Amino acid sequence: MHDGYLFTLGICGSANDSGPAYECLNAMLAALPPVKRAAYLGEVLISVEAPSLDDPLTTPLLADIADAEVLLVVTPLPGGELPARLHGLVEALNAAPPPVRRRFVALVAIGDDSPHGLWPLRHALDLVEAECIGELYVGTATDPDELIAEAVALARQAFSRAHHMHPDARV
Repeated sequence: MHDGYLFTLGICGSANDSGPAYECLNAMLAALPPVKRAAYLGEVLISVEAPSLDDPLTTPLLADIADAEVLLVVTPLPGGELPARLHGLVEALNAAPPPVRRRFVALVAIGDDSPHGLWPLRHALDLVEAECIGELYVGTATDPDELIAEAVALARQAFSRAHHMHPDARV
């Protein structure tokens, strides 16, 4: 916990601020009390000075995952697969998992193909014994208001579960 508060980390597989995943994560985070942080993982970044596919957000995100009591993960699934940067984060999490402790996850995926691409993410969350409170999988044509209402309810359930495990935490 951060200074007696539950820490919520939101991770979005998109940085498209007009997309449903971005809007959904923002609504989920807004529905929860502090302390919270968000990471929006858009296109793969390539350094101009030293070309590399290393993602500069990976190391800080691994540290944030280690500290978080609540994880909110919202992602599009283009072609049924995780976006490249989110997949890279999952691989890094598999390679160097943080210490095991109770974490609670709300997972939202948006796509029109099979959700089979979520398996690497599910596996990484299992490695760190993060309990998935719920998983919402919707098509891209889903009414945004309906998606957000369901996703916010899921985020609140995950936060409530974390608060139940840490009743002394301030909210």
